[in-house]
Amino acid sequence: MEEKETSVSTDNGQVEQDGEKRIYKVQKDEWETKLRKRNKKVVSTIYIFLSALFYAIGYHYFIATCKFAPGGLPGVVAMIQYSTGATTSNSGAIDYSSLLLVFANIPLLIFAAKILSKEFSIKTFITAFVMAGLMFCLSNFIDPTYQFTISGVGEVEDIGTRLVGAILGGACSGVSLAFALKVNASTGGADVVGAMLQKKFPHKGVGAMVFAVNAVIMAISIFVYHDNLMPVFLALISSFANSVVCDFIMQGAKSALKFEVITEHADEIAKEIIEQLGHGVTITPAKGMFEGRKKNFLICIIKPREIAKFQNIIKSYPETFAYVGSVNEIIGKFNRGTKDV
Repeated sequence: MEEKETSVSTDNGQVEQDGEKRIYKVQKDEWETKLRKRNKKVVSTIYIFLSALFYAIGYHYFIATCKFAPGGLPGVVAMIQYSTGATTSNSGAIDYSSLLLVFANIPLLIFAAKILSKEFSIKTFITAFVMAGLMFCLSNFIDPTYQFTISGVGEVEDIGTRLVGAILGGACSGVSLAFALKVNASTGGADVVGAMLQKKFPHKGVGAMVFAVNAVIMAISIFVYHDNLMPVFLALISSFANSVVCDFIMQGAKSALKFEVITEHADEIAKEIIEQLGHGVTITPAKGMFEGRKKNFLICIIKPREIAKFQNIIKSYPETFAYVGSVNEIIGKFNRGTKDV
């Protein structure tokens, strides 16, 4: 006996399930599609400009005057400026070293476009171009004689001043990198090399690859500054601040906790979670293999500040087993309210 196949025509797409074919065609609103593309371009433009602005500010006001190479191409620029005296000279000569960011990124991104996406390469080049332009204007026209200081005396040789400069400069570059990553771009240089290396060695993380590239720049900076190892330590501190700030912006603000619970009291626990915490619960049938008893598997996402209340609920059911893991980002609504996390 042949299975009967039915077909239902609608205005939405085509899906076949259990021998029944249903046709569904999604109608796209041309005006809405154009509007979304336009909004996406505006958002990308804003983020790219902010990325370039934060890096230029952090580099000019905190990194360049504190005499250390932060890693990547900007680290090379810092060493060139220090070697040529551009960071301390008041002669009025134009400093073109920041333009190295553009010229060095061109061949790098052309090559990267064959390995990474073209969108990533184009946006990264635009970011590097705007960044170089802002750094050029700051160092030559807007504020060329600025020297970072805490006490107002302007002694950048002071270790405390340089340490604060490294932290603030790293924080600014972390904000810059986070803004770039949000629109599928980067700040160029070591980030691009690290991404390409990670494609070749997928078992390694991008962060490890970027750090390896930056480590080379940091090692070379020893010979450039040649007074002591302080530039290397400052570069490490700056890189750490960069990583912490970038991770916080990308993940920390939207972090949450995921509880997975194995219990025979699924309905009771779910009821308390919904009533006390306002979060939904997903229940899946499970089986305990020690005794072969039927159980339920509960999944619930909560805010970090709600962990104590959640633990009190679980403790009311001694035979319940639960474990918790971190969630880097929440997308959409996960509670009964109308607001995000």
